[in-house]
Amino acid sequence: MVLQAVEVFVNGLSFGDPNMVALNDWLQKMEAERRADYALFRRYYGGDHPTELTDRLKKFLNSGLNSGDLKFRDNFMEVVVDALAERLMVTSFGTNEDGDSKPVAEWAWNTWQANRMDETHSIVHTESVMVGDSYVLVDWDPQEGRVFITHQLPETIIPHYNEATRRIDMASKKWVERPIGEDMLTRLNLYYPDRIEKYAVGPKDTVWQKHRDPGEEGWPQPWLDKAGQPMGVNIFHFRNKPAGSDFGQSELRNAIHIQDLLNKTLIDLAMINDNAGFGRAYVVDMNLDRTAVDMIPGAFWSMKSDDEGGTSKVGTIPADSPEGALKTMDALVQHIAGTTRTPQYLFQLMGGAPSGEALKTAESGLIAKAKDRQVRFGNGWEDVMAFALKVQETFGQSVGELTERFEVGWDDPNTRNEVAFLESLEKKAALGVSQEQLWREMGYDQEQIDRMLEDQTATKVRDANVGAEILRGFTAGNIEGGTP
Repeated sequence: MVLQAVEVFVNGLSFGDPNMVALNDWLQKMEAERRADYALFRRYYGGDHPTELTDRLKKFLNSGLNSGDLKFRDNFMEVVVDALAERLMVTSFGTNEDGDSKPVAEWAWNTWQANRMDETHSIVHTESVMVGDSYVLVDWDPQEGRVFITHQLPETIIPHYNEATRRIDMASKKWVERPIGEDMLTRLNLYYPDRIEKYAVGPKDTVWQKHRDPGEEGWPQPWLDKAGQPMGVNIFHFRNKPAGSDFGQSELRNAIHIQDLLNKTLIDLAMINDNAGFGRAYVVDMNLDRTAVDMIPGAFWSMKSDDEGGTSKVGTIPADSPEGALKTMDALVQHIAGTTRTPQYLFQLMGGAPSGEALKTAESGLIAKAKDRQVRFGNGWEDVMAFALKVQETFGQSVGELTERFEVGWDDPNTRNEVAFLESLEKKAALGVSQEQLWREMGYDQEQIDRMLEDQTATKVRDANVGAEILRGFTAGNIEGGTP
């Protein structure tokens, strides 16, 4: 579907070419599978779980938030995702600041800030953890005259990995747009190392048409550096624990079925409390005007005995205990915590986090995951900024040569004991760790560090000026406003 009409005319190839048929079939299959998986994980993260209520429960559990599509659930999937994503915060971006790389490092952080990556990188991390994949596109904005970095929805992107190099040979992006005052268009971009091919099809079209965005003259758009060499594919893939696959895995994959069972148990608990959570009165062989249909406090059960000469009886049935359902729910929450390596205290509504060694033990699995993702996602951001520098050198003014790889600074994923943390910083300072590195470990980003360095410099200059004035006054014989 995606490439069928395209391949009819592109490069003179017919759709009968077996290679084109294979590529088309692969893209169709991957698009369908990915979209279904992504939709499932997004629903569960947002709390949209399949639950069924009895007519009785629907009467008082309808919040009116789902337009009649009743949902009653306890959502722990959001905690699983956010607990990891919130510990993946980039605090600095640059290179080793010594030597010729410093201007490049400053450009990298300025570009990061100009693209509001403090927000965007958080979106990328959360999405990758949630559904398994997220993408970033690096381009040039001719109007702003700078590198343009954007988050791309994984539903729209299909990467094609080279089996030998395990790098992306090409990528496709398919989406729908509605230009102001125009009909809806389905767009398709094919990103190659040396060119970008753009296509569009309208609601009444039967074949893909070559498409040019405003300001573009040729087709396809060349994607070459100043030396005429291919720039490379400008789509970057952020995968959550891919385990050798072309695509990542959602942190929710192995927890969804437990969430379903937990929701079922929660509904059972509601039914127990509603139907049997209170003592129930009954009568035998007694005419009552009250109905026994609704199981509500104060209602009677009316029963008939087989004994024709029996006498009327009145009695009560004790309330059922919800303890079994509550214990089951606790066990399921523990199972979610263990399966996803998420600290159990994060699921608790009451109480706080453990402290000391108990906290380290509780968070060990989560911290291990966070450090693993810092390495994987950090490599991705290093590639993004290295490519961004290449785009800058090609379309803008040179900012200097990158003599080494970019480095990503991360916020510490551990829950900090502030006293112990500050003591460790003092020890590091005594061992010669630079002030700037200590500031990074304290969570300050590069912009904040630069301002603090400027403040330090200004303070030193001011102190030096005061000292010079005192020295001149002493030389002139004026000390503290007096004369000798």
